[in-house]
Amino acid sequence: MKDRLLTLAFAVSALAAFYMFFFPKPAAVDAQVSIPLSTDSGPHGYLAVWRWLKVSSVPVAVLSYRYDHLDAAGLAANSTGNVLMTTMPYRLPINVQEAAPLIAWIERGNTLVVMAALDDTPDWAVTGGQSMTDTLSRVMRLKFEPLRASSAAPSAAPSAAPSAAQTPTSKSAPTPSLRERLRRLVERTPVAKSMTIAPAGMHPLMNGVGSIEAFSEFPADRWAATPTDASAPLKIGALDPDGEAAVWLKRQGHGQIIVIAVASAFSNRAIGEAGNARFLANIVAWCRSIDGSVIFDDAHQGAVGYYDPKAFFADPRLHRSLGWVLLIWFVFVLGAQTFRMQDARWRPLDVTAFVGATGDFFAGALSPSVTAERLLANFFNSLRHRLALSEDGTPVWDWLAAQAGVSAHELAELRLQHAKAEAGQSVDLVRLQSLLSRMQGALG
Repeated sequence: MKDRLLTLAFAVSALAAFYMFFFPKPAAVDAQVSIPLSTDSGPHGYLAVWRWLKVSSVPVAVLSYRYDHLDAAGLAANSTGNVLMTTMPYRLPINVQEAAPLIAWIERGNTLVVMAALDDTPDWAVTGGQSMTDTLSRVMRLKFEPLRASSAAPSAAPSAAPSAAQTPTSKSAPTPSLRERLRRLVERTPVAKSMTIAPAGMHPLMNGVGSIEAFSEFPADRWAATPTDASAPLKIGALDPDGEAAVWLKRQGHGQIIVIAVASAFSNRAIGEAGNARFLANIVAWCRSIDGSVIFDDAHQGAVGYYDPKAFFADPRLHRSLGWVLLIWFVFVLGAQTFRMQDARWRPLDVTAFVGATGDFFAGALSPSVTAERLLANFFNSLRHRLALSEDGTPVWDWLAAQAGVSAHELAELRLQHAKAEAGQSVDLVRLQSLLSRMQGALG
């Protein structure tokens, strides 16, 4: 029993060390949280927009690869006049090889619509921050700087909703009862607060748009955008009532970039609110050509169409499967097997069986004619060694004919078997071996 426990302890320690050093650890992701994907039917998904565009006969596509595949065949019917919708922060960060193809794609005459969680903080976007603003600066050539910090940190308790005085963009909501507050505190359920974006001046993108509604589960900062190149962004939407810019339009080559400072404006929960649907329709109508498509960037939210080793090792199903395999192996090794002392008794080698196995091997690997040639060569070499001749297997017929112990009949038989072996014909090996043994005995 002590040996079993010691074996188990060492095996568990070795496996734990291997897992710790070589396996990437899966991120703690709540499976119930909705994320901005074209296939997600939750509050943050874009399934409603996808179906709406399909019903409206607008070509739609899904980008399941990185931005260097934007020109892939089948993604869009035309290389210009397309609209790419992407949401930040990314779950799959953009790499340095993607920025140049994306900028070239925009400058060729396409539109990038960025829904960035700047002025709102949905529950799926709490890990955003500096990486998101760096991506915006590198790809969109816009530098985003916070105007002021929110009154509550994003890590604050979800039940502690900011007041209207603390967050001027939030609408007033009925005060929850004590029971509701306790329930939210126990369940840690974030409370979504709405915010309003109003048009800033006259622009075709804001035709018929009275306001744009967005929702935020957590507090957020307020941001200002400044260009990093010669092209200045146009402010077409502002937060109501403070008037801070929340929608920017920036020309880039023959295309443009539309940055919306909220990530929830076109989500399943918000698309039917206020003028959100009208705003999206204006974007599609103003930016898309006749043959253009609306492309949903699902790849950078983790829904990739290629092998992703990080996603593979982070998949909890892999870890569960490995756990079950190891558990079954431990049960088999420690439970079904019995530890026995190795039998150290000496067992002599069976020479007869060894010779028989060797003979069977050669009999299956060599043809009878080749075997006969070797038997005859060995026989003649033994005679040539006796006569002090070179051992090349050449027959010594004259010497054999002069020997009194070799009959004329045996010599004729040996000549016949030798001729058959040289011609590659079938030879009776048993008969040949018997003949050679008799002649060797007669010759002494």
